[in-house]
Amino acid sequence: MNSRDRLAREFQDDLFPVLKKTVGIGLILIILLVPAFSWVDYYYYPEYFKKFFYYRLTAAGLAAILFYFNLKSRNYRTTKIIGVIGYYVVSFCIIFMIKDVNGFGTPYYAGLLMVFVGFISILPLDFKTHLFHIFVVYACYVASVFMNGFTDVPPLFWVNNVFLISSLAILLVASFFNYRLRFAEFASRKKLIEAEESLRQYADRLRENVKESKYRYASVVNNAREGIIIIKKGTIDFCNPRAKEILHSVGIEDDIPIYLDLLPDPIAGEIGHAYDKAALKNENTLNKEFCMADEFGRNRYFEYTVVPIRQKNGPACVLFLRDITSKKQMEDELIQSQKMEAVGLMAGGVAHDLNNVFQIVSGYVQMGMELAKNDSKLAYYLGQIEKTVGRAANVAKQLLIFARKDESKKEVIDVNAQIVSLTKLLHRVIPKMIQIDLRLSADAGYILADPVKFEQVLLNLCINARDAMPDGGRLEISTSKSKEFPYDKGGDSISKEKPEKIKKEHVCIKIADSGCGIDPNVKTRIFDPFFTTKEKGKGTGLGLAIVYGIVKDHNGFIKCESEPGKGTTFSIFFPSVKDEEEQDDKSHDQQDMGTETNERILLVDDEEQIRDIGADMLKKAGYDVVAVDSGEAALDFIKEKGSSVSLILLDLNMPGMGGLKFLERMREKYSHLGIKVIICTGFFDNEWQSTVERMGVNKIVSKPFKFSEIVPIIKEVLSSK
Repeated sequence: MNSRDRLAREFQDDLFPVLKKTVGIGLILIILLVPAFSWVDYYYYPEYFKKFFYYRLTAAGLAAILFYFNLKSRNYRTTKIIGVIGYYVVSFCIIFMIKDVNGFGTPYYAGLLMVFVGFISILPLDFKTHLFHIFVVYACYVASVFMNGFTDVPPLFWVNNVFLISSLAILLVASFFNYRLRFAEFASRKKLIEAEESLRQYADRLRENVKESKYRYASVVNNAREGIIIIKKGTIDFCNPRAKEILHSVGIEDDIPIYLDLLPDPIAGEIGHAYDKAALKNENTLNKEFCMADEFGRNRYFEYTVVPIRQKNGPACVLFLRDITSKKQMEDELIQSQKMEAVGLMAGGVAHDLNNVFQIVSGYVQMGMELAKNDSKLAYYLGQIEKTVGRAANVAKQLLIFARKDESKKEVIDVNAQIVSLTKLLHRVIPKMIQIDLRLSADAGYILADPVKFEQVLLNLCINARDAMPDGGRLEISTSKSKEFPYDKGGDSISKEKPEKIKKEHVCIKIADSGCGIDPNVKTRIFDPFFTTKEKGKGTGLGLAIVYGIVKDHNGFIKCESEPGKGTTFSIFFPSVKDEEEQDDKSHDQQDMGTETNERILLVDDEEQIRDIGADMLKKAGYDVVAVDSGEAALDFIKEKGSSVSLILLDLNMPGMGGLKFLERMREKYSHLGIKVIICTGFFDNEWQSTVERMGVNKIVSKPFKFSEIVPIIKEVLSSK
């Protein structure tokens, strides 16, 4: 169905109510007028009155039946058929009467003309329908007249028919234009309705777009992380929620409007100056910063941008305000981190130099003790020097721990003995108003740990406990053997760890204080690096982070239990070991220095005294020793006599190419010689571990060391395949 046919169908549907009404009126006229005009029959043709009356009643009856069906009609086509049938009913009623009374001179043609007029004027049908049915009825009328066999046609007949045909022509032309006008009016009305519908839909879309635009604007503005403020005529006219939060945080009420002159300094001066630039000079103010105290007296940092805008009632500006306090804190932490990194690098270098000095002192002491075997008093003095060197070496090791560049030297230690030894130091750093209680279980046992790092963990926790009790209190250190599941950090279970870790016995060390406790919101961050609740300059935020790293490095676990006002308890769990494991480490001290082996050792160290002491002690152990002062000299010696070298004792931090570069060159040129390497250094960065392993280093020994310790290591390396 094309668009015109569809339009015609819609026009008929639109015309249906009118057609149904006019068909009903026409049928009522038939029912009433056809019987009523029987007086004409009585007046002109009394002899046919009765017969014609039956005709009229029949037509009226059929019209009544059609009227009933018209009432039930629900579509244009049915109503049209009913109207056409009614037209034929009354038309044939008149044609039958014309036929009976001699059609040439009868006045009934006037009735037929009335039927034509009613059919065309009352029923709003298209031109073709009117023309077809008018032609059919007129043809039947003419046929009925000439069927009587008359040949002499009176002039009145022709006159009447000319008048009838002329009237029909006029009526049909009127019907044609009337129907076209109806159709054109319908088409225009339909276009108007469609235009109105399109306009309504467009208006709806505009309203939806405006609504969506307002929603987006409100969503962006209300959820912006920056404060957005509109200022006009010297007052704050609008604030988004974030701006209200910022203003409230610095003690400014958020009741709009807010006069700029009434704002506290420095925000009044900063924003007022920026507003004047925007309103008077139409200039932007970009990314300016200012600082002011919040309602709790803490400094808050803000960054703002001011952009001029134009409104109907005068100049205005938009202020974008951002709280950058956390950014400033992160910048400060970064600077602090860089400082700590620099200090760490310096600490590593200092520790290296100190360890070289300690090695020299320790070497001479060991040589002196060899000579002072018969002089008990001199041996005692030298022993005290050796102990002092050991303590100083531990200080250097703590520097390396701080720099986080030390190598863990784990050994089996007695937990209780280590804590008792540390207590002497605690009494010097803990005020007397804090009572220190030890509750050490006899079966606590042993752990495999680096003694210096173990002491660092306990010392850091005890110092934190001291800071939590500024007015005095009680510090309790307890130990026990534990089979319970340890918890990590703030209380996370280790049940996700491997089963063998959970089942193994642990030594539990608890450090409890009666201090102020820890807020739950703070508790989740206490192990984060650089996080501290202490005042600026009184804490680095590294203490607990170092504790956590050391405990993890020893396959241990730590948990914190605390409530504000009720103190804090840190529980540390280290895997338990048996004390027999210590014997292998201690047995080296009792081993004999050895007998002559004639194996050649190349000693590479830039310190002349270390070379002298080392060569002397190793020669006493039966080795042939060649000492050189640099990596370059060592390469030259290997080039000439490398086949005679069994082992290299190598320092890493030397002038020139250094130890690592020497190893790289040696492995490139002389790896076929199979020379074994032991690194002896006062500073070893853990980042070098994978490098030296790849280069085939057999052992790493930290300075200062006893020659009674290194000789067994040398024998072990030389005897290995």
